[in-house]
Amino acid sequence: MAVAEHVVVRALGVAVAIPARDPDTAARLRRQWSRALTTETAEETIDVSELADLAPDQHDYAVTARVTMRALEATAGTRLNIHAGAVAGDTGAALAVVGASGSGKTTAVRALAARLGYVSDETLSVSADLSVHPHPKPLSVITDPSQPWRKASVSPDDAGLRTPPAHTTLRRIVLLRRGHGTDGLVPVSTPEAIVEIVPQTSSLVLLDSPLLCLSRAIERCGGALALYYDEVIDHLDDLVELLDSTPEEPLPGVHHPPIDLPAPTGGQWSRRPWLDAMQYDDELVVMVIDTAHLLAGLGTTVWLALAQPASAAELVAVAQVEHGAHPDALGLVEAALAQLTERGLVSRPG
Repeated sequence: MAVAEHVVVRALGVAVAIPARDPDTAARLRRQWSRALTTETAEETIDVSELADLAPDQHDYAVTARVTMRALEATAGTRLNIHAGAVAGDTGAALAVVGASGSGKTTAVRALAARLGYVSDETLSVSADLSVHPHPKPLSVITDPSQPWRKASVSPDDAGLRTPPAHTTLRRIVLLRRGHGTDGLVPVSTPEAIVEIVPQTSSLVLLDSPLLCLSRAIERCGGALALYYDEVIDHLDDLVELLDSTPEEPLPGVHHPPIDLPAPTGGQWSRRPWLDAMQYDDELVVMVIDTAHLLAGLGTTVWLALAQPASAAELVAVAQVEHGAHPDALGLVEAALAQLTERGLVSRPG
């Protein structure tokens, strides 16, 4: 495919080149990426060879996805990358709205960015010190509800969105729960937030102690909140005001990194390999491969007790010390072990 020129944009702090097939395409892309254009030498270049026959709206949407993916690949293992929109106030404090595709991130960001600076409508990249690397990509807007898979790419300038300060820092995290009631902002426990955010991350497993990194970010933001809403416009004041206060950090969790355990013998149960784990009182989040599992109560007790392989009888003894005597203690422990086994967290004897 012939290339008229390369449009270079800065995405998540990475200079990415977009090959343009003709001058009109280059001009259209420059307009859409107006907030991200850079004269830097490109560090990465996306492949657009498969997009040559697409209509302009489909081509541009695919370009945006490829730029984002290339930037995520370039930063994998070095930052906390989350499928989230973000806006920032004049002081540089940033608010992240987290949710899966279709949860309303772009709508929320467009509404918020009439009052706060537009950072991104879909991807948040955060360093260890909570510095945010902006991704002021074109907004992906559904123009025909009957074809929600087709989205127009709209420049944040054309959408009238405010510009954020040059340097922003993550301050608050909100989980979008549209269509699940209208209670507004509700605090969420850190374990619950971790389990909800993990599926919305990219390359989290490549970080050292991934759950520790994520939990520390949540804690330093004063914990996470969930927004229960139908129309985000009804909650704009509450969301904006979140950045006006200094959040109080919750008590930190206890980190349980992977360790080498002795091999079980005889009738002993044992833990399966895990990537990382964080404990908050009787709640525990254990990450196996790329999935975060939330445990509570007896499940937490049993998993922690298996820091050394143990028999069912030994686990019953630990459970009774922790939770008190029970006439069906063995049955309850066996049920907990069955659930942990089904979730790939422990191995049966033998």
